Amino acid sequence: MPVKNVTARIADFVAATRFEDLPPAVVEAAKEHILDGIATMIAGAREDASVHIRRYVAKLCGACEATIIGTSVKTAARYAALANGVEGHVLDYDDTQLATSAKIPFGQLTHPTTPVLAAALAVAEKLSSRGKDLLAAYIIGVEVACRLADAIDPRHYLDGFHPTGTIGVFGAAAASARLAALDAKRIRWALGLAGTFSAGVRANRGSMAKALNAGRAAENGVVAAELARQGFTAAENIFEAPMGFFSAASRNHVAAARLKLGRPFFFNAPGIAVKRYPCAGVLHSLLDAAIDLSVRHDIDAGLVEKITATLGKVSAGPLVYDRPKTGLQGKFSAPFSVAVALVERAAGLRQYVDGKVSNPAVEALMRKVVFIRDPRLDAAGFEHARATLEIRLRDGRSYRAASRPPKGHPKKPLSRRELEDKFRECAGGAHLDGRPIQRMIDTVRSIENVPSVSAMMADFRRASAKTK
Repeated sequence: MPVKNVTARIADFVAATRFEDLPPAVVEAAKEHILDGIATMIAGAREDASVHIRRYVAKLCGACEATIIGTSVKTAARYAALANGVEGHVLDYDDTQLATSAKIPFGQLTHPTTPVLAAALAVAEKLSSRGKDLLAAYIIGVEVACRLADAIDPRHYLDGFHPTGTIGVFGAAAASARLAALDAKRIRWALGLAGTFSAGVRANRGSMAKALNAGRAAENGVVAAELARQGFTAAENIFEAPMGFFSAASRNHVAAARLKLGRPFFFNAPGIAVKRYPCAGVLHSLLDAAIDLSVRHDIDAGLVEKITATLGKVSAGPLVYDRPKTGLQGKFSAPFSVAVALVERAAGLRQYVDGKVSNPAVEALMRKVVFIRDPRLDAAGFEHARATLEIRLRDGRSYRAASRPPKGHPKKPLSRRELEDKFRECAGGAHLDGRPIQRMIDTVRSIENVPSVSAMMADFRRASAKTK
């Protein structure tokens, strides 16, 4: 049976939640994720997909309302949201929500920050909103997206939909509507319009179009809120209607108990993971194990005879490239990821590039990787993507590791220093200088005190003036 009154409850939550209602722990966690989200946008700004999107945007008419992160460029708010959404997801370095139930396949939920933050930054800059208003809208949008993704039946994901696009658009619309101070009725319209815009399929992983799912979710969230503000009507019961989103997206298979908004906020429990590696989240436990074994036992990759990497059958679903040809495909390849991690004892931005995929040492080691998809690992639950790794050397020595929650998981979070180091890695790769980088970090860490997001973004553009 369809869940009742979901649209109205979400609209009331978006309209009524004040910054002062947000628990301090949630506010602090949100600032960490905004910092991480901006970092991934800066790092993604120089990727080919991002360059293509900026060229596309440059040909469109529109007022100079909002900044494309990592550059000195301003464009219309909707197009800035589009570009920043692509930038934030193209490296697959952006955060991932967990599930409230260990029975839900790991990785089937959203990358919540990218579409919500890309939309919220654009609208907040356009409206010269205060930092605390941006922060509240971001938290509200993430809460909406995460609760919807957590409640919808896993078949939505397993059948091919990409929730970052299909559900992220509702979080982006909620954040945009909140910043525009829409009343509950117009927020319901904005959510109805977001249902019309909902899109994204998983078949595009390993290509530029996967990031476009996030970019379009952000852009369409901005457009949905703006149209609703102007009086453009839409269904006011988009989720629970007989032919509404839940019906179309999951045949009304929805866990009603998981649609409770607010305390405890999703940021508190079960939490949102920050990525340590710029690749599919299901690979992170394997990468932790590979790098740890390589360093601890000083393994010479040239002496490896065989590598056996095992993941659950469902968890391994996104890993469709056994022999990737590009860095983007490598992000969804277990053989490449394990091989490059052993050869270089790292799996960062410098590893997931075209040149490493064709590196002779990495190619040779990829051929020695046996990748097993074992449903028994899925049966143990999806708290994280469970994995095992065995490395056998030609001299008979063998090293084995079983997975644990990877670094960046809420049970094993990045430290303040590690998160800032990730920001510096991302910003330094975009050729930003050290002092402006630190100013950006300090600004985000105190964003609730920023009097004008427009002025804040002007500072960010000056820091990024080298990137057009």
